This record gives sequence, structure tokens and C-alpha cells, in this order.
Amino acid sequence: MVRCLCGLLLVIGVAFSDCPSGCCCPRPGALVLCESLGLRSLPRSVPLSTAVLSVARNQLCDVDHLLLPFSGLQELSLSHNQLPHFPKGLPPSLEALQLQRNRLTYLTAGGLRQLGNLTRLDLEDNRIRVIQPGAFLGLAKLRVLSLRGNRLLSLPLALPNSLTHLDLSANCISALDLPSLASLVNLQVLKINSNCLRSVPESAFEGLRRLRTVQLADNLWVCECDILYLYRWLLDGRLRLATDLVCTAPLHLAHRLLLALPVTAICPWELRPNATLPPRGAAQSAGTRGKLTGAWPPPPTAPAFGHSTAASVRAAGRRKRAPAEELARARILPPHYTLEGLSYEDCLSLNSTPAPAPPTEGPREDSWCEENSTSPSPPGNPTPREVTSPVLPTNKAGFLPATPSGPAGLREPTAVAALLAVLCVLVLLMLLAVLLLLKKILHRNQRVAPVQLS
Repeated sequence: MVRCLCGLLLVIGVAFSDCPSGCCCPRPGALVLCESLGLRSLPRSVPLSTAVLSVARNQLCDVDHLLLPFSGLQELSLSHNQLPHFPKGLPPSLEALQLQRNRLTYLTAGGLRQLGNLTRLDLEDNRIRVIQPGAFLGLAKLRVLSLRGNRLLSLPLALPNSLTHLDLSANCISALDLPSLASLVNLQVLKINSNCLRSVPESAFEGLRRLRTVQLADNLWVCECDILYLYRWLLDGRLRLATDLVCTAPLHLAHRLLLALPVTAICPWELRPNATLPPRGAAQSAGTRGKLTGAWPPPPTAPAFGHSTAASVRAAGRRKRAPAEELARARILPPHYTLEGLSYEDCLSLNSTPAPAPPTEGPREDSWCEENSTSPSPPGNPTPREVTSPVLPTNKAGFLPATPSGPAGLREPTAVAALLAVLCVLVLLMLLAVLLLLKKILHRNQRVAPVQLS
């Protein structure tokens, strides 16, 4: 009842209001940016017709049911706040939702089902451990999902088959669930690097016909017989893949590049009479050419997750600062705004309004937010991984093949030795000639000079 009254008061307060104080509204009803203002609650005068709203980098702890009156809201950024759970009562019109750098610890089965129009969901750098099966079932249009930097131990179940980009990097995933992967028939980009994978099950990627980019680096790869499927799949050459996968076990293959190893070193008893083994030289060239890191850019038309989207709104604004400055000079506003296309500073420059003074630096946590938070995790930035993988050396000199031995290898040292011998002989002949000359000069002086004693 209290929440309904709060929502009603919010509707009445904003029905005839203009841009909230301290916020940026280049065109009220289209884009409203209220970032880094130290807000503990939503501004009261946000127009109900707002299509894009950002309240990132504030101190919000609870926004449940407060945004439901914004029936035309399409993009919402609640990143860098202190939300302990997924917000309830969000408007069904949302198409993009940013919740990175909060305190989310779980996702329930029915918490997202009302967001049927959502196409992009960013949950990076939270503390999510549990995702109930069916949490994403209602998101039939979801194309981009980022769960990077959480604490997941396994692949989420029942992911929507509409996904084209899935980022699960920097978690604690130790195994790939085959049914969950098989349903992702439209997946194009899969990022599962910096996890705890030791191998990949047989035929794990066979059903992903549209897969174009996979990032698998920085896992705990065990280079034994179970990894032969991944080994041969990487050598297939159909995809843009990371080829610098490093073995962590067994001990005699630790710190070696997977694709620089022959099949006999990985699994000696797995040789088959009709098997076509890749040449060692080709594997080595694929493993060392260009020092690939697996960070291929996604296709130009696809949205790409960065390594860290903690400051996505500001970073996107800096990337497009030049167009914004041109618009500021011409005082011409584009017909459509997105959170990635215009930063808070650019918005202020378009509005020609001075930027509000930044809030006084202080502790991120306070007693007011602690009382409203249900998260059991300690305050501070979340730790993206709990399982620490062994630190691998960056020196890859040990991965280079040994210099071949034989007559061709001895040709150069033999020539150097012969040259040194010739030089020694020449020096000895010169010394001998000098000695003979000195002896002749001395003998001549003795014959010409008179004997003084007589």
C-alpha cells in the first residue's frame, strides 16, 4: 500500500514538471541524465514521457515499483548504485537495462518475466551466485546478455534462444552444460574466458551454427585426452578464435600452448589409423602468429561488451565526443538518443548549463543504505572471482621449437672456425717475417760499425 501511494505521489509530482534540478534534459521527454548527484531516491520531477533515463553513479538502494508509471521508457541505467536485488515493477516497455556494479546476488524465476521487450541486459560486476532455472524465459527478444565478473559456478539454465552475444567471463564456471548451449541456436559471440574450465565436452559447439567468435583464454586447461575435441575444433579454422590457450596440467605440459602440442603429447594412446593429424609446424604457426589474445572485435553491427563497462555511459560519450561537440556548436539535436551515444558532459554542453558540483567524497556505504540492504556480502567492490587460477608466466620463449640439429645446422659454425684458423696462420707468418727482418738489420749493423775495443 505504501509503495502504491509513493507511486501515485510520484505521478502527481511529475505530471507537469520540467527537468529535475542538477540533471541534464536537452529535450525533455526524450533523454534525462541524472548522474553522480549523490541521489538516494529517484528525482521527483522526471517527465513521465521520458524515453531514456540514467541515474547511474548515485546511492540508490531501492527503486521497486517507482518506475512503473514511465510507460514509454525504453532505456534505463541504474549502474554504479547499491541495489541489493533486481528491481521490481519495471515498465514492460524497456528495451535496454544497465545494472552493472550493484549488489545483486541472485535472479529469481519470475523477476524478469514482465520485461518481454528487453533486447540488452547488462549485469556485469555484481555478486550473482544463483540464477534460478527459467529466470530468462520471458525474455523472448533478448539478444545481448552480460554476466561478466560475477560468482557463477555453472552455465545458467534455460537461456533464451534469441541470444546473439553472451558474456560469462570472469566467473567461476568449471563445466559447460550441453543442453544450455544447444538451445543457443542464434549465438554469434561467446565469451567464457577467465573461468575454471578444464576441458570442453564432446560436440559442445556442434549445434551453434552461427557462432563466429569464442573467447576461451585464461582457464585451467588440462591438456590430456579429454581436451582433444577442443583441440581439433580450434584447428578447424572456421571461426575467429583465441589460439593462445595455455595448459596448466599435467605437470610436464604446464605453461605450454595447447595448439603448439602434437596429438602424441596430449594423448599418446588416442591415435587412430584413419585420423588426419595436423602438422606440427601448422599448429605452432597458428599458436605463435601475431600473439593472439582472443580479444577479436565483434561484427560492426553487433554491440560489443568491453572489458569493463563500469563507466559505460561516460566512456561511450568520450568515444563520440567529436559528434557531440559539433552538435553543440550547431545547436542541432538528433531525433533519437541512446545512453551510449551521449554522455552527461556532452549533454551539459548541449544545454549550455554549468555542471553541478560533484558530491563530497565519502564512504560508499552509510547506515541509511545498510539498513535497507539485504545483501550479506561485505561492502566494497565485488570480487569477480573466488577461485584464483595459477598465474602463468608471460614469457613465451619456452614455447618456441628447438633449433634443428644436423649438417645444415653445423654449416655456419664450421665456416667460422675455418676463418679463425686462416687468420691465426696469417698472424704467425707476419710475426715470423718481422723477426727475420729484425735479425737481418742487427747482423748488418754489426758488420758496418767499427770495433771500438781495438
